Amino acid sequence: MTTQKNINELIDDLRQKGVQIVEFLYDDYTGLTRGKTMVIDDLAAHITSGMGITKAMFASTARDGIVEVADMTAVGELRLVPDLDSLQILPYAPQVATMMCDHYNTDGTRASADPRNTLQTIIAKLKELGLTAKMTYEHEFMLFSGTGADKKPVNPQVCFSTDAMDFAYTFLPEMLNQLRAVGITPVEYYPEAGSGQHELPVAPAEALLAADNEIRFKRIIKHVALEHDMSATFAPKPLLNTEGSGAHVHFSLWQDDGSNAFYDAHDDLQLSQTGYYFIGGMLKHIQALTALTCATVNSYQRLQPGAWSSAFATFGQDNREAAIRVPSTFWGEEGKTMNIELKASDATANPYMALTGILAAGLDGIQHKIKPNLPVDVDPASLTDNQRTELGVQRLPASLEEALTALGQDDFYKEIFSSRTIEAYIKVKQADVTYFAGQTPDQIAQTHRDLY
Repeated sequence: MTTQKNINELIDDLRQKGVQIVEFLYDDYTGLTRGKTMVIDDLAAHITSGMGITKAMFASTARDGIVEVADMTAVGELRLVPDLDSLQILPYAPQVATMMCDHYNTDGTRASADPRNTLQTIIAKLKELGLTAKMTYEHEFMLFSGTGADKKPVNPQVCFSTDAMDFAYTFLPEMLNQLRAVGITPVEYYPEAGSGQHELPVAPAEALLAADNEIRFKRIIKHVALEHDMSATFAPKPLLNTEGSGAHVHFSLWQDDGSNAFYDAHDDLQLSQTGYYFIGGMLKHIQALTALTCATVNSYQRLQPGAWSSAFATFGQDNREAAIRVPSTFWGEEGKTMNIELKASDATANPYMALTGILAAGLDGIQHKIKPNLPVDVDPASLTDNQRTELGVQRLPASLEEALTALGQDDFYKEIFSSRTIEAYIKVKQADVTYFAGQTPDQIAQTHRDLY
C-alpha cells in the first residue's frame, strides 16, 4: 500500500541519486511511446493523483491527427498514474527517472481505453486459474548511417558473420550494460541475415514487465546507436531488398507449483494438452490477432510467403514459416525451456495490446478446449491450395486493411478490450492505410524506417 511516508522516502531516495525529472510514460495505439515529465519538486502530489491528459490522445495517429471517436475528443480528461514498480533511472541520463503509467478516469476508475489496464485484467484471470505467463520479445533491428532517403545499412554482412560480430563489439557492451541497468537480462547476440541487421534476445519476464521491457529495450538500443553515429530501426521492412525485422513473442505458462504448464515429456512435441489448447485459441483468433501484433502497413511488406516471417495460420515444431512455432527444447532443461513462439509479430505493435491479444486468445482456447489443426512440418507455401484446405491452413492477412477487417469482425476482442477501444484502434490504423495508399512501396518502407 502506498502511503505518504512511502512517497516521501521514494522522493528522498531519488533526490539522493541526483534525479531531477520524472517521466510519466504510456504507449499509444500507434505503438509509439508518449508521456509527460514532472519536476521532482512537484512529484509528491502527482504520484497517486497522476498527471492530466486529454482523452483524445488515444485517438491520435502517428502524425498527431485525431480520428473521430466518441468520448475521445477535446472534451474530458484522463489521469496518467505511475506504476511505482516500473520505476527505473535512465542509464544514459541519470538525472531522469522513468515510470510506466496506467490511465484512470477522473472518478478514480481504470480507463478501459488503456491496454496496459486490459493486460493486467488478463493476468488476473490467469492467476485465478493458478497460471502465470512469462513472455519476452525476440528482437531484430537494423543499423543505418545517413538521413532520409540517403540512409544506408551500416556494415552489411552475411548472417552470423564474425566480421559483423567484431563490428558490433564496438557498441554491444554498452547496450548490454544499459539494458541490465534497467532490469533487462540479455541472453544472446548474433548478426542476422538482413543488411546491417542484429538480433539481441532477452530473458522472459512476467507479462506486464515483459511489455514494459519492450519499451525500455527499443529506447536503449536507439540511444546507444545514436551515440555511435548510427540510427537503429525496428521497422518490420525498412529495406525492400533484404530480410525484414521481426519481434517474435516467446511465452509460456507456469503453474503455482513452479512447473511449466506447456510441457509434457510424453508428447511427440513435448507440448502439453494445455499448450495445444492455447495454440488452438490463438489460431481461432489469429486473423484478428495479427492486426494487434503486425500493426502497420509496413508489417505486411514483411509478412510474405517464403520470407521466414510466417505468412500462414498454422503451427509446427521449429517451422519458421508457420505463424506459431513450437521450439524444440534444450537437452537437460526440457521442462524449463518449453515455450511457444508467435512469429507473426513485429515491433510496431503496442506491446500491451499484443500481449493481451495473445494471452486472451490462448486463455479462450484453454477454457473452451479448442484443438488446433495438426502440426505442419513443411513450408505451407509449398503446399497446394487443396492441401492447405485439408490441413486447415489459412493465409494470414496480406495487408493491414485485411487484418483490421478481421479484427472488426471478431467480437471476442471487443469483449476483451471494449467495443470503443477496438473502434478507436481500427480508425487510427485505417488512417494509416489511407495515408500510405498513394505512396510507393519504397516510400512506405522509408517512412516506417524513420518512425520505428
